[in-house]
Amino acid sequence: MTEREDYSGEFDPDFRFEDLSKEALVRLVREYALIPQILDRSGLAAVGLRYGQQAVEEIAIEEWKGASPVYTERIREIMRIEGDGVSAIFKALQLDPGFTFSYMDVEYELVSETHGFFQLRSCGALLDVEPFGERSVRGMCHTIEDGTFDITAQAINPRARIRPVHRPPRVPAGRVPHCRWEVVIDDETPVLPEAEITRMTRGTTAARHRFPPLRDGTPHIPGDLNSPG
Repeated sequence: MTEREDYSGEFDPDFRFEDLSKEALVRLVREYALIPQILDRSGLAAVGLRYGQQAVEEIAIEEWKGASPVYTERIREIMRIEGDGVSAIFKALQLDPGFTFSYMDVEYELVSETHGFFQLRSCGALLDVEPFGERSVRGMCHTIEDGTFDITAQAINPRARIRPVHRPPRVPAGRVPHCRWEVVIDDETPVLPEAEITRMTRGTTAARHRFPPLRDGTPHIPGDLNSPG
């Protein structure tokens, strides 16, 4: 079958992603990675308009706690991300929909398997909230991130932690990079218990869904010979 460079032409009732070329898939994945940002902008804005900024922060933290450990494990499995060091954490962040390519311009510095840094030269989420003032910026860059970053890192290694080197509000105004974070793995890091919302999310149909093989029989999970046909 000839690979599609796009979806122009007639409707195909049997269309599958594997019909697309690599270039078309890259374009589609970029757009799909932006969709969670748009969902958050719309969903949390609706919460904020009705219930206020504190409710936005509480729900955003619970949302991240519920989803991040689950989808991080799924991404690790299909992309064969091995190990539990900082390089594995960085690989997961590179593929995380929360760090949408270009919308979040992220740079990584791997010092060792127990130490590293990442920074956002530009953060679309920050640019969205800065016009609403310091309260909104602190809510996202302090309250929400302090309540969630370790959850994401500990999905890879329970002794990992992420702490700010600097973060918004930007001082001086217009500072670039927008923020910089340090990642450390050591025995002094408190291991966070799995949150109730994470356990609930693990039990959902979405979290337990297993994709069938591709049309040519290639398993969705590399090396999985037991995928349903």
